[in-house]
Amino acid sequence: MDVAKPADRHTEARAPGKIRVLHVVSREFGHRFSGVNHCVLSLLSGWMDEDIVLDLWGSAVRPTNLGSGDLDYELAAPLWPSGTQTRSRVGILKDYVRQLAFLATHAHSFDIAHFHSLGWDTLAGPALLHLFGKKAVFSMTLHGSDNPSAVAAMRGGRLAIGLMRGFDGIVAVSPRLAKDSVGSGLKNVICLPNFLALPQLKHGPDAVAREKVRTELAVPLDAIVLLFVGSVISRKGVDLLSESFVRLALRHDDLWLVVVGPQSKADDPTIDEAFVRDVREGLERAGVASRVVWTGTARDKDTFAGYYHAADVFVFPTRAEGMPNVLCEAMTAGLPVAATHLDGITDFAVAEGVTGFLFPPEDVDALTQATERLVSDPVLRAKMGWAARAHSKRFGFEEYCRNLKAFYVKVAGFSR
Repeated sequence: MDVAKPADRHTEARAPGKIRVLHVVSREFGHRFSGVNHCVLSLLSGWMDEDIVLDLWGSAVRPTNLGSGDLDYELAAPLWPSGTQTRSRVGILKDYVRQLAFLATHAHSFDIAHFHSLGWDTLAGPALLHLFGKKAVFSMTLHGSDNPSAVAAMRGGRLAIGLMRGFDGIVAVSPRLAKDSVGSGLKNVICLPNFLALPQLKHGPDAVAREKVRTELAVPLDAIVLLFVGSVISRKGVDLLSESFVRLALRHDDLWLVVVGPQSKADDPTIDEAFVRDVREGLERAGVASRVVWTGTARDKDTFAGYYHAADVFVFPTRAEGMPNVLCEAMTAGLPVAATHLDGITDFAVAEGVTGFLFPPEDVDALTQATERLVSDPVLRAKMGWAARAHSKRFGFEEYCRNLKAFYVKVAGFSR
């Protein structure tokens, strides 16, 4: 596989007549299992438009091949060479100053700075960049964290919201985030849901991969397999998933669960290993732990896609999201979905009763009932799986790039 050379990107970035967009990411980028990682790297590696040049500055990216194009993206020059680490308040302040100084120093090499994490350095970015005649945009990805209503409720929220209004544009990954942004007085808000960042799934169900992966995981070929993809953390509702699986597994001897995602600090330094231990011990006590497979983080895109092919139902009892990539991936693979109903988020991705079932947050009974319907009815699983695959076409990469280009063009011409 070819790798795009940093020097080539910078030579192109200085070509006249093009809009140059600098994507600015956090220390954790590339070191954590997240949809933001996958989408940003896939966007930059697969971007084909010659009118707009994209580049990436921020954390040192660990090797990955989760790109959506033919190229793996290689970071041109890291702003955060040491990656993720525990930092004191003084250390965080130094990082803020470092990012702002970096933006000022390199302002000549881009037209728009596109930020992907929210901190005081990011919030101060627009005011600084406007001094150099540059524009700043922000991608809003998690309701309850970086959306205006959540920010306003935090310490220093009034100041933060005032600074957020300085952005020249907002990319909201779901209707709920877009609505909150507009209602809070933010300008140039576009609702741009995530695209399929795992193109191997475009080809549909793969019987060969299904058998191969099940054999590798020691899962019976005739088992019914539930799949969860995400960090093993409270926000993703893995404890709810565990409780529901215990109930279902005691009724269905052929039911298995595959959990894909970081479960230790070795996978992701932010993981709460005590939480993971409690979940696993609960499965042990119930006597069903032998039918749960923990794969850890999957960085190889073919291996990652194989887990979807090996499953029958995708279960996602998350407590908070922006726009989960995994729902798009699961439906593209032809899996029916049982997911938490988050207004303007998961109900935008999943068509209730058509591509899967939605249930209220924290409701283990409803989660279990929704999953039970899919486990017990192979005809319904197949019908919803085909509908899910058709529904997932709305998350195409080409359409995403066209909409993002139009957004950048609008921002570049935006005058305050």
